[in-house]
Amino acid sequence: MMLIVPVGLSERPKHFPKGLTALTVAVWLAALAQFVFLSRNDFAPAAKEQWFELFGYDPAKPHWWKAFTALLVHADFWHSIVNLAGLWLFGCFVEAELGWQKFLALGLVAHLTALKAQGAFWLWQGLLDPSRLVGSSAIVAFVMGTFCLRFRHIGLRWRAIYGWRWRTQEFSTPLWLLIALWLVAQIWSLVSQNPEKPVVAHLTSFAVGAIVAFGLGWHRLAICDQLKRQAEVAEREGRWEEAASIWCQLALRSQNPSDDWLAAAHNFLKAGKREKAEEAICKSLGHLFWNESALNRACQIAAELKVQDLSPEILLSLAEQLERHRRYSEALTLFQKVAEVAEFKGAPQALLKVAELSWRLGEEGKSRQALHLFWLRYSQTPWRQKAAELAAQLRWRGEK
Repeated sequence: MMLIVPVGLSERPKHFPKGLTALTVAVWLAALAQFVFLSRNDFAPAAKEQWFELFGYDPAKPHWWKAFTALLVHADFWHSIVNLAGLWLFGCFVEAELGWQKFLALGLVAHLTALKAQGAFWLWQGLLDPSRLVGSSAIVAFVMGTFCLRFRHIGLRWRAIYGWRWRTQEFSTPLWLLIALWLVAQIWSLVSQNPEKPVVAHLTSFAVGAIVAFGLGWHRLAICDQLKRQAEVAEREGRWEEAASIWCQLALRSQNPSDDWLAAAHNFLKAGKREKAEEAICKSLGHLFWNESALNRACQIAAELKVQDLSPEILLSLAEQLERHRRYSEALTLFQKVAEVAEFKGAPQALLKVAELSWRLGEEGKSRQALHLFWLRYSQTPWRQKAAELAAQLRWRGEK
């Protein structure tokens, strides 16, 4: 005996869907009004036809306002439930990516375009009295079109319960399979010579969604997300060089690649590829702005034991960048490593930074020790004046 039940999605939307909530409330209010009207007329077929005539979209007699009211009117309870289920299943992710204003605006454009296309198709078929168009299925088709290009990785998780001990096993199926089956059914209905169904409206709205997603570059974002997941899996499994190579591919595709270059450098460093790690860090340093992800990755690099294998020039530049972003502890660690390379021309500067950051972090003894070491090693260098100014500043702060 086996029982398979759905347990959720592999990923959740980022934000609460305001637009979908407003649309759902409007649909339920329209359904309530429709139920009250039909109940007062004993649910007669003529009453239902009258309701559709008032609020449904008639391609033979198009009224602009009926194109909007038809969005809220459904043939029956199950029609509205199926449409709302599709909206929430796929639309949550689309709205989270677009924002609720753009989501509603583009959804309405797709809906109106679909109605016009369906009317033109029926006119071409020679139908003088076509069916009225009702329901939100055109917007559902729109969100499915955008979903396919951007969120191919999202799946529906299932739990299989089997055996006399009720053992369980989870697996996932991609949501785009449902869309593929729906698309096949729509195309089959189109070629089966049944022009009464609003198949053209569905396919038109689906195409509008795909075009919008392609125009927004969502296909490229989907590829980047896939590469990122592959890189993270390679990292977890300890395939450092492979992960670094994937992060490099991501950096070449990204508009703000600093965190991707640092991720590549981190993995190259773990793999013992010093030159490649230095090259990746240099490319990241070319971008002055680092986001939180880039800073966290730079801090991970600073904490690596193999970071001392990097050249002092790279370490000094990385430490300065961390200091600019107020990651003082990690910057101090790198400045200390640079200061230990006595033959490096930037060692005096690094030692002064050790003194300054140690004082800032409350390690006064360590700060004085660094300044004392500077006077012993570099008292005759051009950095002498800077050291005197720093000593005066630290003395003034201490007295204050």
